[in-house]
Amino acid sequence: MAVTASLPAAKNRFGISLPLLVALAAFAAELFSGARLLGDPDTYWHIVAGRWILAHHAVPHVDIFSYSMPGAPWVPHEWLAETIFALLYDQWGWNGLMLATAASTAATLAILTRALLRWLEPAHALAGTAAAWGLTLPHLLARPHILALPVMVLWFAALVEARAHDRAPPLWLAALMCLWANLHGGFALGLAFAALLAGEALILARDRVARLGALKHWSLFGAASLAAALLTPNGFAGLWLPFHVLGMKFALSVLMEWQSPNFQTLQPLEIWLVAALALTLGFGVKLPPTRIVMLLLLLHMSLAHRRHAEALGFVAPLLVAPALGAFIRARSQRRQMAPLDGALAELAGGATMRGAAATAIAAAAIGLLFLQHPLVRKPDAYTPVAALDYARTHDLTGRVFNEYGFGGYLIFNGIKPFIDGRADMYGDAFLKRYTEATRGVTDDLPALLDQYHATWTLFAARSVAVTLMDHLSGWKRVYADDTAVIHVRTTTP
Repeated sequence: MAVTASLPAAKNRFGISLPLLVALAAFAAELFSGARLLGDPDTYWHIVAGRWILAHHAVPHVDIFSYSMPGAPWVPHEWLAETIFALLYDQWGWNGLMLATAASTAATLAILTRALLRWLEPAHALAGTAAAWGLTLPHLLARPHILALPVMVLWFAALVEARAHDRAPPLWLAALMCLWANLHGGFALGLAFAALLAGEALILARDRVARLGALKHWSLFGAASLAAALLTPNGFAGLWLPFHVLGMKFALSVLMEWQSPNFQTLQPLEIWLVAALALTLGFGVKLPPTRIVMLLLLLHMSLAHRRHAEALGFVAPLLVAPALGAFIRARSQRRQMAPLDGALAELAGGATMRGAAATAIAAAAIGLLFLQHPLVRKPDAYTPVAALDYARTHDLTGRVFNEYGFGGYLIFNGIKPFIDGRADMYGDAFLKRYTEATRGVTDDLPALLDQYHATWTLFAARSVAVTLMDHLSGWKRVYADDTAVIHVRTTTP
């Protein structure tokens, strides 16, 4: 039975619900957080990929951007999000991408809040939403995955709801999987946990008849979801891609978003873990063994790769909410309702049309105000504006051997890079050779420069590669600033 049904939620004088307030607060906070949402180099090439798809009315399946891997197989698993990004950028510039990022984050948190209110009192639901927001904040960026987050939370909320009623999810939910699979490769997580929850249904079935029924209905749902996940331009290649990426051991060890969290500095994950341990050890909260296994899997993913913190943050509260809600209700029978819960009770129910309209008007006003001040990307760690201006004015038109993080900006400016953020396309062996050469682990840098006929280089100002180039015969430093350094070839290779 829903927790909110036990609260006096019928006296909402303004018609605005708690999820809508959460969405409005998150929308404003993310929108005016500065350029943090744009702090990713891949956003540049995602926009260009979207433009190509819109211009050609097709999805590319081979490399069309680099000069080092022309025609190499490429799985553009984020094609739909890329087209949306391209449309938004061409209409409103960087403001459009920030609007989409803020709106998607707001929708995700609102959906999570509404789902948690099904099981928890308002104060506890808000605490769960705040914990999820804080844990995932470092990865809330203007990237394709951000558009898939609302879909992910809807998917998991529906699965948990189905398990709570001891039934399989409705088949129409497969349409959500189809959308997710065309937005981002994270849909594989949704399929995996659907299988885990189906296993839970079989294990916890009360008798043989119930077990056979669960097997039948969950199998049907699983088959429909898998078929829906294949309804993309990539087909089976899109389903295979996540496993391919997880098999790239070198790439996972050197790319920052795939590395483990660095606990030598305070991490949101550390705060989350301490709070979870305090809840468990201090209050004796118990979970079903199957849910413990799922939580441990999410925790393992987050400890192995920092980018999976968003899955832990948004999915874990949904998995524990039914058991946690029952535990809290059992304790609350021995005490009075918390004052905060009483104050929030009238906001726990659904919004009225008037409340929803007022929230939409407020969000639109904030968005229009934001659009009045067009954003201009300034030089940053991934945006070597001045260096590229120098290259243009001095006619550096040959092949550029570039910093990994500069590849997206080069593509954005119509320059074919040696390498960019599509590590899955370049592969582990290529990335390993490049990384070890540019970090001085091997002496392969001169051979790479000659093999690919590079005529100039563009590296980060404080990189090891710059020092190597300064001492490399046949090359000369011609430009330097706080972001990037350019060397040009002075002799024929």
